[in-house]
Amino acid sequence: MLTRSRLHRACSRLHREESGVAMVIAMMVVFVVVLLSIVVFDMSIHNSDQAAYDRKRVTSIAAAEAGIDRAWNLVQFTAPQSLPCGTSVSDALGSQPGPATFTIDFTWYKTGSTGATEPYATGTCPSQQDPPTAALITAVGETNTSVPRTMQTYVTLTPNYGGFGSAILAVNNTTFNNNFGILGQSGNDGNIYVTNGNLVINNAVSVYGNVYVHAGTAFMKNNAQINGELWANGNVTLNTPSTVGTNAISSTGYIDTTSDPGGTIGGFAMAGTTIEEPPLLISGSTYEYSPQGAPPTQDFPKLCQVAISGVCPAMPWTGYTVTSVTTCAAAQAFLDASLTGDQVLWIPSGCADLVISNNDVVNFSGNLAIVTNGKVTMENKNTWNGATGKKLFFISNYRSGLSCSSGAYDITTGNNSNFKNASVLFYSPCTVNLNNQNDFTGQVLGSTVNILNHFTMQYQPVLVPGLDSVQGFNQNVVYIREVTG
Repeated sequence: MLTRSRLHRACSRLHREESGVAMVIAMMVVFVVVLLSIVVFDMSIHNSDQAAYDRKRVTSIAAAEAGIDRAWNLVQFTAPQSLPCGTSVSDALGSQPGPATFTIDFTWYKTGSTGATEPYATGTCPSQQDPPTAALITAVGETNTSVPRTMQTYVTLTPNYGGFGSAILAVNNTTFNNNFGILGQSGNDGNIYVTNGNLVINNAVSVYGNVYVHAGTAFMKNNAQINGELWANGNVTLNTPSTVGTNAISSTGYIDTTSDPGGTIGGFAMAGTTIEEPPLLISGSTYEYSPQGAPPTQDFPKLCQVAISGVCPAMPWTGYTVTSVTTCAAAQAFLDASLTGDQVLWIPSGCADLVISNNDVVNFSGNLAIVTNGKVTMENKNTWNGATGKKLFFISNYRSGLSCSSGAYDITTGNNSNFKNASVLFYSPCTVNLNNQNDFTGQVLGSTVNILNHFTMQYQPVLVPGLDSVQGFNQNVVYIREVTG
């Protein structure tokens, strides 16, 4: 039998025995590590999937926005009878992960018999005779045919008649040193386009429309006010107290100021490089380093009295009586008669400068066009009495290779020239000069446009017969937003 002391020693040895404990602990540690590894791996997969999903969402919204941009471009340059009607427009982007695609659907609206905006009847599409006045554009972007996101915009539309969709269209560098106002035909559609040069506004200009500088820069100071959007391909400089009512965009350059405080932007500011805020006062968001394509432009129309092969056809003047004269005296005698019916005064040669004298009065009850191979100069206080709804054209005939520096092809108004009732088109392939107090309704189209002092113009397209088909639409964005469902 074991004595008490021997039993105690045996139990002590049993309790001190540690064989196999290390193995158990090691297995437990391995198990914990494996569990942690599984958790970390699962979280990594989840985060990777979530990151991929988020990237697809971002790519999809970018594709949807690209669809909206594509739709705007299509509407701007497409005749009404060629607009997508009952069909979708689809395209793909080069984004990764790809392919990223967008699908665009259009709902077209017109002005109904009651004057209210209404959709076209089922099976009816826009046409030259019945162009749309608004559009609802929906673009759905997808990445790898998944994660769709939808952008939607509603725009009101005004017709663009092949270069006649602007209040002022200038080709070269344009400087406005004096104050004038441009009113829209329908809201803020009194647009100014500068196609190749820079724009400088040094005084109190008030524009109820958008200003697009397709290839150059834009500069504003003093009390210049653009109630719509200012968009230049190059730099945009806004000095106090100049104001842009909605958005200011520089496609490739910066938006800045050389004054403190700077000018005011009522909407967002987007630039290809930097935005100087402050001292610029910007109500909306700012988007730096966001380069994009050049702003919209207008083709400068070529108004040829005599056809130029491969350049432009002759203006048809259908329904007009064309009278050709070769002296300034004969031209003046024609204008001094009381003109009835639609008339064209054509001056091919012999009168290099048709001068409308002080206090001269021209009366016409139909449409009247003055077309010359020279220039037209109006002295002070001449009056043009037209009839409501009629048109008055001052056209320096388009020709290739003109030397404009001589001023031999300019259209120039005098102080206090009055244009009553009829809408007026001033057109020169060289320069149009507008002097004091020449209030009128119409358009100004010239390679160079000089505003020499105060006037107010209300924009209205003044269409030359034969060139009056709708080539596209100017757009006023009412809203743009992401939608669900």
